[in-house]
Amino acid sequence: MHKSRHFKAIPYKRTSLHRSKMSLLTPALQTYSILAASLAAGANLTTSIITFPALLHATGQTLTKQWLILYEAGIVPVTGCALTSSLGFATLAYRASFSPTLTTTGVSHAKGHLYVAAAVGLFGLAPYTRLLMWSTITEISNRARSGKEASEKADTRELVERWGTMNFWRGVMLLGSAGAGVWASLL
Repeated sequence: MHKSRHFKAIPYKRTSLHRSKMSLLTPALQTYSILAASLAAGANLTTSIITFPALLHATGQTLTKQWLILYEAGIVPVTGCALTSSLGFATLAYRASFSPTLTTTGVSHAKGHLYVAAAVGLFGLAPYTRLLMWSTITEISNRARSGKEASEKADTRELVERWGTMNFWRGVMLLGSAGAGVWASLL
């Protein structure tokens, strides 16, 4: 005779397993989001503070072509880091909403609010660029691609300097967002 073996099912303890996996997710998300936000801010600010002033020694077509190379080289890394970091901080904000901090004066949602501020600030890179900088970016790009005559217009240098100023403040916004994320992670 063949004996069939019956295995007793082990009950699934969702809460303890779920908590242990999720507790590993938080430090990983914090680390990635802080590093990516810092990298985006650092790249953006380095462009404005170190690289950009060197660009201003060029004139006309050389200035617009060098600007275009600089701009196109920074799009993917800065935008990618800022937006993925924003997603990480948004996830952390969502998770923080389930575990507010108890203080002597009551319940504090500061951690979640700081994560939201970090996520919004980092995501703000896209609308800031599109709403405030886009016309300047488009004009400089067109001049760089169209050739010598367009690049030699009198206001080319002014356009490039305007972009540099707006880019600097965009970098400050990213750095502030990274700071909010660090602060939330330390609470």
